[in-house]
Amino acid sequence: MATKNVLVDIDLKKNELQNAVIQNLASAPSNAIAGQIYFNTTDNMLYIYDGSSWITGKTYTEGNGIDITNGVISIDNSVTGATKTKITYNAQGLITAGADLVANDIPDLSSTYVATTLLGANSGVATLGADGKVPSSQLPAYVDDVIDAYIVSGATALSSGWLSATSGGSALTPETGKIYVVLSSGEYQNKTYRWSGTTYVEISSSPAQATESSAGIAELATQNEVNTGTDDTRIVTPLKLATYTNGMAKKITANNTALTQSSGVVTWTISNTLGTGDVTVQVFEISTNNQVMAEVSATSSAITIKMNSASNVSANTYKAVIIG
Repeated sequence: MATKNVLVDIDLKKNELQNAVIQNLASAPSNAIAGQIYFNTTDNMLYIYDGSSWITGKTYTEGNGIDITNGVISIDNSVTGATKTKITYNAQGLITAGADLVANDIPDLSSTYVATTLLGANSGVATLGADGKVPSSQLPAYVDDVIDAYIVSGATALSSGWLSATSGGSALTPETGKIYVVLSSGEYQNKTYRWSGTTYVEISSSPAQATESSAGIAELATQNEVNTGTDDTRIVTPLKLATYTNGMAKKITANNTALTQSSGVVTWTISNTLGTGDVTVQVFEISTNNQVMAEVSATSSAITIKMNSASNVSANTYKAVIIG
């Protein structure tokens, strides 16, 4: 196509230049002057010469490898892909801003910070409560953990649902590393138990137990066994007691009269018809048949029994068994 050189400026007097095409070149022309423009057919962009370099007239927005700071456009040609996001983060690894992303811009915090899913979890880490201590729910049970417990009404004795942490409450879940003290009144009161995994096992000393011997724990006979005289498996057996009573030993039984409390103690005096102060005395609560610890002194004519009591004691509350 033929060209015609115009050697002077053309003033259109503010009229439109219609259907005009900017010069198409594959690369920038040489010896450019400020204000010169051309259309680059390689990258399909319009360029203008600012007197020192060619700049493009394309509109840029942040993202996809472009960063705009204080009006200055920076292009990172190494970024590819349309949706990469560059993350900026503070010293704690928290995201503070986002622009374009390149590989390794997001730090690996797994070796520095603990995942929230591990806090207070099994195989995780313990946390601290408001008091600066690890909550009891995150601590293992220890053998010195002692729990006050109450018998659940209607529950099978010694079963997993037998005890509650509150009076009248629902059954607790027993743990093998804890000790349970029964506070409910009755035959189990003040006895201690541990959970074997299948049943509660008593670990407290009961009135039927005496001292440890080479054969294990030696047990005393109960009053009922003494009366029947048929069991010979205890260290102090009913059969032996029955033999002593019928032979060289004699026995006295007596129920208490009404006793008056003085300074927290009641005193019970029994006439000694055995004629000797060398006697063995046991005191039992009649309603439960449980043995009662008491201070005993004896002469050939009288046996004196002293028991702690906060109030007067009604007649026929206790029974004394005297053997001599």
